[in-house]
Amino acid sequence: MNIKKFKDAEALSLAVAKFIIALIKGKPTATLVLTSGDTPRRAYQLAVDMAQSVDFSKCMIIGLDEWVGIGPESVGSCRYIVEENFLKPLNVTKENYTFFDSLSPDLTSECQRVDKLILDRGGLDLMLVGIGLNGHIGLNEPGYAFDHYCHVTDLAQMTIDVGQKYFEAATPLTKGITVGLKHLLEAKTAMIMASGEKKAAIIGQTVNSPVSTEIPSTVFQLHKEGLIWVDELAGSMI
Repeated sequence: MNIKKFKDAEALSLAVAKFIIALIKGKPTATLVLTSGDTPRRAYQLAVDMAQSVDFSKCMIIGLDEWVGIGPESVGSCRYIVEENFLKPLNVTKENYTFFDSLSPDLTSECQRVDKLILDRGGLDLMLVGIGLNGHIGLNEPGYAFDHYCHVTDLAQMTIDVGQKYFEAATPLTKGITVGLKHLLEAKTAMIMASGEKKAAIIGQTVNSPVSTEIPSTVFQLHKEGLIWVDELAGSMI
């Protein structure tokens, strides 16, 4: 586990953008899992600015998670955020990215599809995640074991409440479908990015608490190439 602090959210976002672009330039066949949410949005926008000559025709980008029952056209969907801020501006073709179909009547098959894709491509080069206030990574909520590949989860009430901010109206959320923490542990590099004072406490717990499924983000202590990149506010307790 390696920790790096940046002076503010903009500096953090720029560093993450450079990391993503350098990875694809250095390994055009890279396989990446990318998170959604507010935190990475600026990083994706900055990556677009520096990626005009980057070849995305051999890489594979996989969405980290999705709200079960929410379609890709919803502004609150995880897919929408990554597509609108990164994939579409760069004209990345749909052959080079995939997201969970959370409307599928067979979510188990969806999990197996993404697991197989990751396996067939030789594993993940990068798994980029945010962090929930309860320590969830993707939609791996407290209590879920670290040995899951892609799976369906029951959402914690905190996640349901915070998730409402992505939608234009109150939206029922009960379950998530997510890349599991076993994929994270097997990824060549895993990275948390976090910014803002509200993330300080959970980042502190992530680094200083014993490894436990009750704080899923402590899984990063088990990853030799686990990167925790934060701004000064989010890193104020480490």
